[in-house]
Amino acid sequence: MTSEQFGSTLPWAEPAWYTGRPSPYYKESHRHLRKTVREWVETNVVPHVESWDAAGEVPKSVYAQCARDGLLAPAAAGREIPEDWRSYPIIGGIKPEEWDGFHDLVFWDELYRGGAISSIFVGLTVGAPPLRLYGSPFLKEKILPDILNGKTRICLAITEPAAGSDVRNLTTTAEKTPDGKHYIVNGEKKWITNGIFSDFFMAAVRTGGAGAEGISFLLIPRHSEGVKCRKIEIGAGRLSATTYITFEDVKVDASYLVGKENGGFGLIMGNFNHERIWIAFQALRGARLCLEDTWAWAMKREVFGKPLIEQPVVRHKFGLMGKKVEELHAWIEQLVYELDHMSHEEGNKRLGGTTALLKVEAGMTGKYVADECVKIFGGLGLTKTGQGARVEAISRGVIGLIVPGGSEDVMIDLGVREALKQSKTMSKAKASRL
Repeated sequence: MTSEQFGSTLPWAEPAWYTGRPSPYYKESHRHLRKTVREWVETNVVPHVESWDAAGEVPKSVYAQCARDGLLAPAAAGREIPEDWRSYPIIGGIKPEEWDGFHDLVFWDELYRGGAISSIFVGLTVGAPPLRLYGSPFLKEKILPDILNGKTRICLAITEPAAGSDVRNLTTTAEKTPDGKHYIVNGEKKWITNGIFSDFFMAAVRTGGAGAEGISFLLIPRHSEGVKCRKIEIGAGRLSATTYITFEDVKVDASYLVGKENGGFGLIMGNFNHERIWIAFQALRGARLCLEDTWAWAMKREVFGKPLIEQPVVRHKFGLMGKKVEELHAWIEQLVYELDHMSHEEGNKRLGGTTALLKVEAGMTGKYVADECVKIFGGLGLTKTGQGARVEAISRGVIGLIVPGGSEDVMIDLGVREALKQSKTMSKAKASRL
């Protein structure tokens, strides 16, 4: 099904289906969501990006507006919005039962055009799903409504000073009191996105012995006695409120355990799958924004008596960038489709390695495109104002899409190990049929 051109007409600045070309994945509700989110970002975000970045934070009033305008439920839900969330607004008026992985893709693709605004949703996007999927009815009833209404905020707290991608060796402990009614938490978490303004930490803690088998998820209230937070200043993503958290004899009610005790490792790994594909969404749109601005510059800027775009070497750069961006988009759409047609458990089991490799490719593509666009812009690609400002910001921030969610080397190894595991499983299944 074809549709009218939407957005920029410059090559590869928009997804192929935005240009009116047919696609099997998108219907009218996706087109409506695309239009609604783009208008929301252009009106409520783009005029304020520079002032927010200068202040180092997005005003709290903006988050409250996000709740009213229906951005929080989609950001917390991912590819499927539960029916019992019908009372919460959804941007564009999309019905919860219609929402799918391609709505999720469109939502983030358009939202990331505003750059800064996506930073304030990181904690919600990766911290709320474990509570929704594995929290007890008591916890979900008590905590989720205020999170989805924007009254309280949540983030994921896994990484530690000495345990990043090596989750199975984290050292923050949660020991049960003799009466079994509380956990006493001690340890440190580092590089926790959105931690400084979150009210709850979805924390990975050690409740048992060494290794993966001793890890649990525990929801820790920020204002508990013994919790200390300080902001970590990082070069990329200043608005993400990266935080160092210390737990000193923090007393947490045992009812705040999420999932089974010592059964948290699998939940953590499953939660990474959507986080990694969501990172790929952002890297993809960042690359397209770089292309959009750089095309406009290359057709305008004259060097040696003619526009930059008339230089074969510049056209060669654009060709390679366009190829890589379209390849990444096709892989993302394929994975979104597969996940839409699998259960949550099956997707975690079969596609964990694939999403890890996708995340690696997205980071590589985002960095490659940003670097090439800076070269074409020259000095303007290093300047925080002017026509190259977005390219400068994206090139500076792209590392924030490469490191979080698992480092490249670890993700590549994970992808290979999971591929081998799937191969052995299929070989055994094939042999059993013979």
